[in-house]
Amino acid sequence: MGMNNRRRGGGRKKRAKLCLAKNANGGGNKTTSSCLEKKLGELQRSIPGSSGMEDMHTLFKGIENYILALEAKVTVLRCLSNFYGV
Repeated sequence: MGMNNRRRGGGRKKRAKLCLAKNANGGGNKTTSSCLEKKLGELQRSIPGSSGMEDMHTLFKGIENYILALEAKVTVLRCLSNFYGV
């Protein structure tokens, strides 16, 4: 896909970056605050077992642990795959 064929317009990632940038720059009005809460809610729903995590620090620690567990699973599966020649 060439440079001219790239999709134009704002995607989900761009909107999320704009939302987070507005909050970081002190634009903490009701809209950006609700935007950040919405994004954090989406993130929380995507991580198993994170429904009881209310504060951001606990949520991010849970996400870190989840990512580490996924990496460990991938490592084990790769080792098994290499061992059995799959």
